[in-house]
Amino acid sequence: MPNYLISDFISRLNVARKNRLKTIIITPSRIILEILKIFENLGIIRGYYFLDDYKIEIILKYNRSKCAFMNLKVLSKPGKRIYVNLLNLHKLKEKYPNDILLLSTSKGLMLDIDCIKTQISGLVLIRINII
Repeated sequence: MPNYLISDFISRLNVARKNRLKTIIITPSRIILEILKIFENLGIIRGYYFLDDYKIEIILKYNRSKCAFMNLKVLSKPGKRIYVNLLNLHKLKEKYPNDILLLSTSKGLMLDIDCIKTQISGLVLIRINII
């Protein structure tokens, strides 16, 4: 059992992208399910479904033999949490203009665009580099 589920999940997705796997199987948790819903809405994955033995099979999305995302990076880790306010969120967006940030806020998991619209700050979890 891994110590940090988000980091393990993201590393499995990155390895699957590099090896051009069509599906991966993971053990779910509540936060992983929320991340999967967001990834499906963004178009990073085709979908996911539950297996009989309390596992989830994730179907990756490919377009012309390229994966829908270039790289996923976990920014906040258990040893180093990265909290941002709105000013720092704007600075991060200037630093990574083509990337999407996934934040954990008091309203749940939100993308950086939604956080700026609703004026909510929080913990930066993942940086998504989409093609």
